[in-house]
Amino acid sequence: MTGNINSLRVLKDTLELVNFHRCSLVQGNFMDLADFPRLKELNLFQTAVIGDVRDVGERDFVTLETLTLPSGVYGGCHYEFERISDAPDVISALYSLKKTTPVSMDEMFLAKLSEDSPDWYASSAPIFIAFVQAGSRVGYRWETERGAPCEVIWLDPEPGQESSGSDYEQYIEELRTIEQQTFYRGFLQPPTEDEYYLVWETVDGCEDDYYPD
Repeated sequence: MTGNINSLRVLKDTLELVNFHRCSLVQGNFMDLADFPRLKELNLFQTAVIGDVRDVGERDFVTLETLTLPSGVYGGCHYEFERISDAPDVISALYSLKKTTPVSMDEMFLAKLSEDSPDWYASSAPIFIAFVQAGSRVGYRWETERGAPCEVIWLDPEPGQESSGSDYEQYIEELRTIEQQTFYRGFLQPPTEDEYYLVWETVDGCEDDYYPD
């Protein structure tokens, strides 16, 4: 399969599903489909499509339920951050998309720190970033490839006890699990190299013991 996704604009008013999964010769900018009023699924994984998730506005992709972007998109799946400090802008853009559409967060994002980054020092460090959810509350955290995480950076406020009983109880239960999983306690982002080795000097055992699969 080859071509530019811009050619799909002739189907703008009727198209509901676009799946070019692993079509490496498909090109274009994913934002060319942002105003499709019926689009529910967009899968551009491992294509040559480009773009920037920070360009997504409140009126873009309003009916989207599933979004999978390639690494060539800034903030796409398997995107590699040049610096740890680049992550909040991308997360903010994806979070805004989640707030305005029914798209699932965990299906649309998987990224890590680039090995070429000046912040990178070890592949076993928490260099991957992932969304987490407790009840209706959404946040994100840095974690290792095997899943040992830092503290959660919450994007939503904590629900009050006046929330519907089941939602608040679910939040408390899932929050407790998240907190029990936390390996790098006190760290909202990956520790520095010195901090990383200091953590391991104070941990009794190995990551397999502390955070089993």
